[in-house]
Amino acid sequence: MPTRQDIVACARRHLDIRFLHQGRGRDGLDCLGLLLVTAAEAGLAFERQPVMALDVPTYGLRPDSLLLRQKLERFLLPIAIDAVLPADIVLLKISGLPQHLAILSDYPMAGELGMIHAYAPARKVVEHRYDPQWRRDSYAAYRLPQLV
Repeated sequence: MPTRQDIVACARRHLDIRFLHQGRGRDGLDCLGLLLVTAAEAGLAFERQPVMALDVPTYGLRPDSLLLRQKLERFLLPIAIDAVLPADIVLLKISGLPQHLAILSDYPMAGELGMIHAYAPARKVVEHRYDPQWRRDSYAAYRLPQLV
């Protein structure tokens, strides 16, 4: 069973991979792709289904927020945003809509959370502080069932 540290380490292995809409591999990732690839590498499954059961393979440039939330709520455990820990997943609002995902990390600065995500404006997978602005843009939070 992977630990929180294992999940974060898997996510960090993808830092600097280029952003690619609907990317699901080393050639490029989007925010959902990062979650899927990280979970697969950590050996996770959802309800005895492969990790890709969580995928939403045909979304446009603006993901279907409702469908994404339905998938997350089916396969992950909703938690309070103020209860997040490293390896938890946050659903973030971009342009006012919940459509972006990040994996929280143990940011190198003492006592702070970080976030790892495939961020289109940065054109790659990045890690930085889960700062007050990102916290305000957090719509929902989820925990991987294996980490309860």
